[in-house]
Amino acid sequence: MLNTLLLNEGICSVITLNEELLIASGGIRNIYQHPENSKICIKVDRNSSGPAAGSTLAEARLFEKLMYQRGRKEFSAISNYRGSVETNFGFGATFDLITDENTERPSQILMKILQEDQSFIQTDRFKQALKIFRRDLVRDAVLCQDIRPWNICVQKRSNGDLKLILIDGVGHNKKQWFDGIKPFIQLKMLYYFFSKYIYPENRLLQFYNNRRKNYSWKPGPLFSKNPDVKDKSDASS
Repeated sequence: MLNTLLLNEGICSVITLNEELLIASGGIRNIYQHPENSKICIKVDRNSSGPAAGSTLAEARLFEKLMYQRGRKEFSAISNYRGSVETNFGFGATFDLITDENTERPSQILMKILQEDQSFIQTDRFKQALKIFRRDLVRDAVLCQDIRPWNICVQKRSNGDLKLILIDGVGHNKKQWFDGIKPFIQLKMLYYFFSKYIYPENRLLQFYNNRRKNYSWKPGPLFSKNPDVKDKSDASS
């Protein structure tokens, strides 16, 4: 069933990606904007060999399985999977590209924001967004092991609010074990990972300061476009 789902996404033509479309580079993947759809991003492996090779394909298979089990119901706190594609860099998995509503530029990740202003997490709008994020993750009912600052986008809404969205870290690295976990145990583990990495706010800051040396995310050219454009909500934050 899984292979059929992947084939149905239409891996038939090669999508050409280039440096200008690069949104960011992570530890094991590069993220590009889709050249024909600005609301979609494409994840591809950085290396075709080594221990991390094939991670994007594995993630796509996990999401195909999850979406089948959910009856194609979309997530609220997780970037939604939109199918697989073939690129000039190999296999690609497509997801919603999280953008700020006023500027339509890619939303910044929480780790980068903490680099620039650690007091950000003490603001009322971040605390409110964090509570909603935890609530929505629980409602999404999927175990997410890697809820760390570099896997969370902070979307600026047009009304001045913030929305936190998980862009990576879904599932568990021990896949066979993960498949056998009962739903209520997954829920308890989700609360554990959430509390370990980002809740409450002082734990988030402690984790950031202890682990930021391991931070490998780098922005691409798309984050450098129109740097002078400001979000209206920033003026009141």
